[in-house]
Amino acid sequence: MSAWVPSMRLTRREWTALAFTAPIAAQVTSKIPPQGAPAPPQPPATPQQRLQKAYDEVRSTRDKLSKIDLPMSIEPAFGFRAI
Repeated sequence: MSAWVPSMRLTRREWTALAFTAPIAAQVTSKIPPQGAPAPPQPPATPQQRLQKAYDEVRSTRDKLSKIDLPMSIEPAFGFRAI
């Protein structure tokens, strides 16, 4: 049983693929750690902090929406009534 031996001739596309993947492969296989100090871990958010963040997001969205003027043709032609 003979093993398949790839030919040594490469096409232009294969050369281009090798040229682009070589730097990426070098980064992935590099043993040098990244530069800079690692970011400190974030402490887990308390329920009060999560609630405050949600309120802040709602306020900022409300402020952005209040700056948009809608013409009367866009507003609905009906009103909701509580029964």
